[in-house]
Parts: sequence; structure tokens; C-alpha cells
Amino acid sequence: MLQPPTEGEFKTLEPLWQHVNNVARAQGYAVSTLRSNMTQNQIEICCERSGTPNSNKTPSKTVNSRKLDCPFRLYARNYAKSTTWTLKVKNPEHSNNTIENIMAHPACRKFNEQEISQIAHISESLLLPRQIQAQLCSQRESDKSVILQDIYNEVKKIKKDKPQGR
Repeated sequence: MLQPPTEGEFKTLEPLWQHVNNVARAQGYAVSTLRSNMTQNQIEICCERSGTPNSNKTPSKTVNSRKLDCPFRLYARNYAKSTTWTLKVKNPEHSNNTIENIMAHPACRKFNEQEISQIAHISESLLLPRQIQAQLCSQRESDKSVILQDIYNEVKKIKKDKPQGR
């Protein structure tokens, strides 16, 4: 059985997410935000595999889904009188098996802000994505890998967000 993160209190949301992600990666699963209400300071966290796949009546092509209806849930809340975030486990059960290669989870391959700005700077230099990949892999921790498709997607997002001028 996969172990959920330990319940506890955290000063801010960032250490809470670090704790949850570290435990999840060590166990071989990934988590994401199911829903959040920041006016009431509450977040519901679920397994990346939770939810049911979309069922199209007449699909034009065969589409696979990562969703397996996993019931795992965590609940984080910052009460009005408190200055800390409280993490509680709603449902510790997983309906899916772990993945040996944690990098198969897209949530574990996300770039941080420094890497995004580095990708933007390097891509302006017209280096190939494989060269960007080599630079990022040399700077990352040994357990993190960089996939070329993630670099292509990030460069595309950067170009889309960049204002187009003459």
C-alpha cells in the first residue's frame, strides 16, 4: 500500500507542496490540485490518476487516458485565525499501482521559473532543443530528466506569450 504524506501544519503553501510532492515521488505517484478556493484558503489535492476518462460517443480516433478513478485525496486549509496551513488526509487509498520511472508523470517534469527563463534565453540564441536539453540535464538533480517534447512545448508557450512586434 502506498503511504500518504503525513498530516501536519506548514507556515506557507510552498513547504506544504514540497512535502506532498517529495512523499508522492518517493512512493512512485504524482499529485495535482483537484480544486481550490483561495478566498476561503482551501485546496483539495488528488492523485494525478484520479477522475474518470472522458467518454466521447463517437470518437474520431482512439485516445488513451491516464485517469483511473483513483480515490486518493488530501485537503489543505488555512483557517482565518491561524497563520499556518493544515494538511489532512481525506482518503489514503490508491486504486493504481506505482510507476517505476517517476518521470513518466508529466507533473514531475515541470520546469521551475529559473529553467523557464533559461529556456527562453537559450531558444532566442537559436540553439537546438537537444542542446537546451543537454544544458538543463547537466544542471538538474540526478533523478530528474528532461524530455525533448517538454522543451518543444515550453518554447511554443514562450513564443505564444511573447508580444509580436515589427
